[in-house]
Amino acid sequence: MLPTRFSVLALAVLAACATKEARRADTASPAAATLAGTAAPDPAAVRQTIEAANSRFATAFLTGDTATLLATYASDAIVLPPNAKINAGRDAIAKEMAGMLSAMKLTAFALHTQDVITTGDYAIETGSYDMTIQPKTGKPVQDVGKYLTVWKKQSDGSYKLIRDMFSSDAPAK
Repeated sequence: MLPTRFSVLALAVLAACATKEARRADTASPAAATLAGTAAPDPAAVRQTIEAANSRFATAFLTGDTATLLATYASDAIVLPPNAKINAGRDAIAKEMAGMLSAMKLTAFALHTQDVITTGDYAIETGSYDMTIQPKTGKPVQDVGKYLTVWKKQSDGSYKLIRDMFSSDAPAK
């Protein structure tokens, strides 16, 4: 039994030493750590890029511009909406958005970035939103909530959403 445990432990140590991540200096905080040889992104510049993308996203939602909405997402993005199934890939996201936009119209929508953590080609954003939804029938509904997104830097230097998760602050019904 001991030789087997030792072999597994030796393999794990060997694998860890063979990764770039294992050669990372431990002096950086986890949120600012980067892989060896990769320049650290400028957190303020990344935040500014994300906030600009969020502004375009909000405007696109208000105008029903699905092309711009979808362009915010990477082709393999995953959206995790509340009280609904996962939307994996741009086609599933497009279908969900089309259904949502056909059932209602946003008359006000704002995204508020609270925090952006950058590491390598990734940025993790925490924020809040507020919006007014006008259903096809009935009175407008005000909603306030929060979101967590993961952005990935693309080869052209832009950032696209690869994960998007959000939920309302309203109590469940």
